[in-house]
Amino acid sequence: MKFPKKARYTKVMQKVSYFFANENISDFPIDPFQIIKRNKWGLISYSELAEIHEMSIPEIIDAFQSKDGYTIYDGVNHTIAYNDTIMIPERIRFTLMHEIGHIYMNHLVELEETILRRSKMTESKYRVLENEVNSFARNVLAPAVLVKHLDIKTEAELINYFKISKRAAKVRLKSLSFDLYNTFMPMINLQLKCFKQFISTIKNSIFCRNCAHSFVNKSAKYCPICGNNKLINKKEKTELIYSGYQLDKNGRALICPKCENEQVNHEGDICKICSAYLINKCAETYQTDDTGWNFVQESCESILDGNARYCSKCGNESTFYRQGLLQDWIEEKQNYENDSNPFPFTVNYNNS
Repeated sequence: MKFPKKARYTKVMQKVSYFFANENISDFPIDPFQIIKRNKWGLISYSELAEIHEMSIPEIIDAFQSKDGYTIYDGVNHTIAYNDTIMIPERIRFTLMHEIGHIYMNHLVELEETILRRSKMTESKYRVLENEVNSFARNVLAPAVLVKHLDIKTEAELINYFKISKRAAKVRLKSLSFDLYNTFMPMINLQLKCFKQFISTIKNSIFCRNCAHSFVNKSAKYCPICGNNKLINKKEKTELIYSGYQLDKNGRALICPKCENEQVNHEGDICKICSAYLINKCAETYQTDDTGWNFVQESCESILDGNARYCSKCGNESTFYRQGLLQDWIEEKQNYENDSNPFPFTVNYNNS
C-alpha cells in the first residue's frame, strides 16, 4: 500500500466505530488490557524487557525510541510493549490504546515498515501515523460523539466519566469540533446505539453531597448509602464507590454475605449455613419524629442494591445494614480518603 501523505482522519473515525462494534464496547472506562487479552495479542512491559536483555529502562527506551510504548508485527501476531514504570495509570491506558490504534489502522500490515520506529521512516511519515493513532486513542477512550451528546464541557467531567488524564481531557475538548467534522452520520448513530445505557446512566445519575455516592434512580428521595435526602443531579463530581455484594435479578446475594457460602439456596431467603437473610430490602426501622416521639416505620418492601444501607424510597435501613453485613458509610468514607487510588471504577452490585 502507498504510504498516506497526510493523516486519514475520516478513516480513523470509521475504525473507531468499527472498534466499538467489534469489541462489543458499551460502557466506560475502557480497559485496554482486556482488549489485548481478548484479541490474543502479545503484551510485555519495559521492566520485563529490561530483565530479559539485562538492560536498564532508559536503555530500553533508547533502543526502541519510545518513552511510552511500541508495537511490532512478525507477520502473524502483533506484540505491544509498554513502559510500566510510568506511574500514571491514565497515561498507560492511553499508550496501550494508542498502540491498539496501530493495529486497527493496519499500519504494520499494509505499509512496508514492519516496526514503528523513527529510524525506519522519515519524520513526516512517522508523524502521519502518530496523528492517526492519537486520534484513534482519544476517540475510543472519550468519544467525541458522546462528549457532544452529553454536553460535556469541562475537563473535570471528562476525567470523572472516562477516567482519562488531565492532559488528555484538555486535548479532547480542544479537538472536539475537528473530530466531529470527520465523523459521518452513520458512525454517530452507531455509537449512540452502542452507548445507549451509558448515556442513560450519565443523564439520570444522582449525586449525594453528604457521602459522595453516585447512583441511578430517577424516583429516589434518599441516598441508599447514608440515608440523606439532599440529592442533586451529578455534575463534575468524583463519586465514592461503597462496598457491597453481587445480587441476582431478585435481589438475593449470589454468595452469603456473612459466611461466604457459595451454595446458597436460590429458592429461599435464608442461608442454610449461618441463617443470614440473603435479600437486601427495605427493613422495618425505628424512627423519631420532630417532637422526639419514637415510632416504627414499616418496610415499603423495596428490593435494594447490594451496597445499599438505606432504602432510596422511604429512607429505612436495609436488611444487610441491619444485620451488620455492610460497614457504616462514615467509616468506609474515611478509609477511602486514606486510600492511594483516587479514581475507583464503578461497580455494579445488582445484576438485574
